[in-house]
Amino acid sequence: MTLKLPHPGSLVAFAILGLVAGGFIALATFDGGTPTLLSIGPYLWRVLAFSVIQATLSTVLSLALGIGLALALARRSFPGRDIVLAILGSTMVMPTIVAVFAVFAVYGRSGWLAEGLALLGWNGSFSIFGYPGILIAHVFLNGPFVARITLDGLNQVPAEHWRLATAFGFTPFQIFRHLDWPVLRAETPGVAGLIFLMCFKSFAIVLALGGGPSRSILEVAIFEALKIDLDFGRVAWLALIQLAICLSMTALLHWAFTRPPVGHTIRSLVHRPDAKTKALKLLDAVVLALSALFIAPLTFSILTGFRSMLDVIDADLLQAFVTSLAIATAAAILACLLALALASAARRRRIVLRSPRIAAFYDLLPDALLAVPPFALTAGLFLLIQRLGDPSTAGLILLPLINGLAAVPFAYRYVAPHLLTAEERYGRVAASLGITGWSKLTIMDWPVLKRPLAAGFALAMALSFGDFGIIALFGGTELVTLPYLLYERLGAYRLDEAASIGLVIVLFAVFLAHASGRLSHAGD
Repeated sequence: MTLKLPHPGSLVAFAILGLVAGGFIALATFDGGTPTLLSIGPYLWRVLAFSVIQATLSTVLSLALGIGLALALARRSFPGRDIVLAILGSTMVMPTIVAVFAVFAVYGRSGWLAEGLALLGWNGSFSIFGYPGILIAHVFLNGPFVARITLDGLNQVPAEHWRLATAFGFTPFQIFRHLDWPVLRAETPGVAGLIFLMCFKSFAIVLALGGGPSRSILEVAIFEALKIDLDFGRVAWLALIQLAICLSMTALLHWAFTRPPVGHTIRSLVHRPDAKTKALKLLDAVVLALSALFIAPLTFSILTGFRSMLDVIDADLLQAFVTSLAIATAAAILACLLALALASAARRRRIVLRSPRIAAFYDLLPDALLAVPPFALTAGLFLLIQRLGDPSTAGLILLPLINGLAAVPFAYRYVAPHLLTAEERYGRVAASLGITGWSKLTIMDWPVLKRPLAAGFALAMALSFGDFGIIALFGGTELVTLPYLLYERLGAYRLDEAASIGLVIVLFAVFLAHASGRLSHAGD
């Protein structure tokens, strides 16, 4: 009797679960005086309340801006529209630390707004720390992202539906009810849940703009317990609570709103019959103007980095760039390999073995990784490395590992639909010819997979390149990335140099995101 080896995707799934479980077990069993849950009760409730309130407000404001902007862009065509769409698409890979700089540059005490008000004779003072700065940064990052996702959904409405709406003489309200609303109803819950999770775990923004312990979220509390207090017991408690909250929301959204991955149709834009309505023209003009007044100054503040670009090009910048590039490359390779293995296992369970419930587990696992607190997982794995090997190499191992795991959900969204499409088209033919394993991957899957896999690699690399998270633990004289270098310059109030470093990060990340978009929309 021959033993049948498990599917690589199953091994990857159990490896991820084992890695996460091992990290949390290492935290929970560390001999450091583990506190009880009640001992951090009052502090926990304060942190939880602020986490939920700021994430909820950020999500609502981002949806309001994004949906309004998407509807306006869907109805209007104007010079520079393609540039606007490119800016909206780039916010997905905008590093949070760069958004923090933009908020400081525009709304800080010595920012553009304060200087403009001073010229008008206003001598008062205001602070962006706390809710104002956090909400501005979150809406700046997520509002355009909502607009881009919603606009793509609106553009997928078949042209035949618009011809019928024109033939039947639909009013603007009927167009919204029968054509726009089904798209919003399908897209909004999932996007809202994703934004809530990202804002709930928004480390860099709250750390820089929170303004003190009274404005802290669970992710920042975990970082402080780890970096300042070395209280691994508190880290374990806070991490488990955050994991339970985020995982519950992820599972709920996945169960309620996620549909099996399908291929997308691409079509040219059509003329909307409601574009001539005067009331909508006025409304769209107001929405576009308000969006421009909010997004444009923050975006332009990053471009001011061109002025001091030559001053920051030195050995430190080049070393940080090379380090960021190496970590991002390793993280992207890991993310794509894990996504490919999980997507292959999900496809096999869904189509070949007819086990949709088990396939849903593989689909859920990448999204569940978003719920795992990265600092807690990093701390647990660091303790394991400390027991098994040299802890001085922990940063070089954990940075690409954690960043790669964080990028798996995004790479999975590129890979999974195309693997499913390949199986639906050619699976029976391959099975009848006895093509399996590596031969199936190279002959049947690779022609369909090579462009989306490259797109997922570019996006994963862009996300890791600008990440300011785990580097906050390991960054120092021996290990410096571009986001960490930017954070140092912000801390020293060297805003001109920070602008230039931020611009370098944004340009490279946007280049990778643009390459990802081109590859993902290229024909097979």
